[in-house]
Amino acid sequence: MQVLIVDGSVQIIERMQQELADMEHITTVFGAVAYRDGVEFFRAVKPPVVLLDSRLKDNECIRLMQVIRNEVPHTRIIVMLNGEDNHIQEKYRLAGANLLFDKYHEFQKIPSAVNSIGAEVIYGAGKIL
Repeated sequence: MQVLIVDGSVQIIERMQQELADMEHITTVFGAVAYRDGVEFFRAVKPPVVLLDSRLKDNECIRLMQVIRNEVPHTRIIVMLNGEDNHIQEKYRLAGANLLFDKYHEFQKIPSAVNSIGAEVIYGAGKIL
């Protein structure tokens, strides 16, 4: 399964790529550091899972989620938060996020969540997280 990471930090993208590299159900992990590149990768690849940085500038996380939901509604979107409060988290849920993880306190949980979605996509078994 292919995964797209859109994050303003190259270091976060590289770290997540390393974490996902050995996961059983992950074949390719693409990275983009800006909204425009994220849209281009998404449209070219249409990955089943997209990881988004909540702090992309100018509300670009929400805009990218809207593009994803309009073009491939069944894509699983995981938003990587930066300590946002419950009100902001709800904004991401309403915009279409399937899962939310704090990038700094729950980073280690993200790869297994992505791998679980990969198993669902590949085998069609079980319930999505």
